[in-house]
Amino acid sequence: MRIKKMVLGHMNNNTYIIIGNDNKTALIVDPSYEPERIIEYITGLGLELKAMLITHGHFDHIGAVDKIKNHYNIPVITHIEEAKIMEDSIKNLSTYFLAREVTANADTYIEDGDQLEYGDDLVFKVITVPGHSVKGVCFYNQEENVVFTGDTLLAGSIGRTDYYNGNQNDLVEAINNRLMFLPLETKVYPGHGNDTTISNEKKNNPFLQ
Repeated sequence: MRIKKMVLGHMNNNTYIIIGNDNKTALIVDPSYEPERIIEYITGLGLELKAMLITHGHFDHIGAVDKIKNHYNIPVITHIEEAKIMEDSIKNLSTYFLAREVTANADTYIEDGDQLEYGDDLVFKVITVPGHSVKGVCFYNQEENVVFTGDTLLAGSIGRTDYYNGNQNDLVEAINNRLMFLPLETKVYPGHGNDTTISNEKKNNPFLQ
């Protein structure tokens, strides 16, 4: 597995392209902005994009969904509660932050504990972590010890909880109960900022002490 991080848009969102060991099969996590740049990268490597995995429905994580979906005709996958946020420009905050509507639709709904498989190595367990949003989704690959956390867990911090249906107590509890039990060496790929590890966050994240 190879992971390409693209920092996109005015909010410096991390969009991830996950490439399988066959150097062909690929997934994308949270296509945020600049769809043309994403498409150019995928096309340049001759990748076969299989799906878009959405950690949560906020506008800055879904801005490129429609153009990528139209280009590749691939499914958009998230929790049904996050899909509802994606579809609502007030709940997904685009009306508030951008003064315009940004929406997207999901095709496949996932639940906590589900497993997504795209070949032998692109296998992800679904872990729901509410608090930043209603049913934020983390995608964990046990074989490679990596987890994509969106805006639930960040390097040295956690996601904001003053948005629609956010709750800091719920988020801290969910992170401690659902993510901090992953192996210490697990690499954390968040929706903003630098990569980190479960070990680093367990020792140093002030919100989790």
